[in-house]
Amino acid sequence: SFPALDAFQTIGWDYRTSSHSPRGHPLAPLRPVLRARGLATAREVAAMPDGRRVRHAGLVICRQRPENAGGVTFLTLEDETGFVNVVLWDSVWQRHKVTIKTHPFLGVTGRLQVRDGVVHLVAEEVWVPPLSPPAHLPSRDFR
Repeated sequence: SFPALDAFQTIGWDYRTSSHSPRGHPLAPLRPVLRARGLATAREVAAMPDGRRVRHAGLVICRQRPENAGGVTFLTLEDETGFVNVVLWDSVWQRHKVTIKTHPFLGVTGRLQVRDGVVHLVAEEVWVPPLSPPAHLPSRDFR
């Protein structure tokens, strides 16, 4: 007989076969490691004050670079607690565009902009976390 799958593997198999899992989010099994690396959850980011510097990692569920946005790119990152809206000014986009366009799991370091209850993480750096989520999830990209 085969050894039982752990939560990370089980969720990964679910995503590979049906693009979702009733057992949990792909990042949930990684949360202890993410927390140990000082990465805030989406829920924690949403509760932080304006101007706070933060590090967050999530699955890319949407990339947008509208022509009428003056070179600004928008990302939506998802973890097991919710979503983080990321704003990338053109200078950050130019430095990290290959990483941003090709990796399904990204880390962002930046400052929060909180206005009227809307929270944006304004990116200063974008990086690939040294971990692999259990499944590759395609993002919905708009140009």
